[in-house]
Amino acid sequence: MTMRHDPRDTDAEPEPERPQPMEVDALALRGLAHPLRGRILDELGRSGPATATLLGRRLGESSGSTSYHLRQLSRYGFIDEDPGHPGGRERWWRARPGGWSVAGADFLRDPETRQVASVVLHRYHRDRQESFDVWNAYARARPDAPAVRRWTSAAFDFRGRLRMTPREAEEFGLELTEVVRAMSDRYAGRTPETHPDTESVQLQTALFPEPAEAAAWARAAAEGTGESGDADGAATAADSPDSPDGPDRRADRTGRRSGGTAPDVR
Repeated sequence: MTMRHDPRDTDAEPEPERPQPMEVDALALRGLAHPLRGRILDELGRSGPATATLLGRRLGESSGSTSYHLRQLSRYGFIDEDPGHPGGRERWWRARPGGWSVAGADFLRDPETRQVASVVLHRYHRDRQESFDVWNAYARARPDAPAVRRWTSAAFDFRGRLRMTPREAEEFGLELTEVVRAMSDRYAGRTPETHPDTESVQLQTALFPEPAEAAAWARAAAEGTGESGDADGAATAADSPDSPDGPDRRADRTGRRSGGTAPDVR
């Protein structure tokens, strides 16, 4: 995110081009199916560049495990070597500048990619909600905690309803995304070392329809009279020791997607 929010006069130096999200293809999508890779991406986004050893310590995994999955994430284009830590005994990795984008609807329509897309998207939406729930549960349980006192007036959430056509909703989303990206550029490139008084914050946005047919489908699924259509079974299979793309890794999850590396899931 390199586009400036403030207006620029015509004599100003041209801005560097904003890093664009990587469009995830079918092969790269498969690379996201393993749960540990989501945890690694989340940690790199939250805490900045790290080595396999550091990530293993933070995530409770062996350095051999994190090293393997870092190489796979690099192979698929989700991370690259951090230029701020050249050389050394261990490689430092960073989340890909610009993040990445998943055309979720297209992958779900394709029988060849439907299962892995269901796993990846299910986990992404589940973990996004979990991250929000963790903060709110902590704020309720520890209202006098230093972090809660510090962030009470700053953290917020918003919910509203409008009536739109699909075209209007698409235009709304594009404009809102551009505003968020432009404003986010003010804070791009910060790390815990350069800005020790900051915390990682997560911004979540969602716009979705509420058709009556979806509500009826959900009721039928809850009553056991229809297909649930969720990804629980597929996610369980991907989290198993026999899941593709690497050796067995623990499937416990603690959250995912933060900072400027969050995916644009479409």
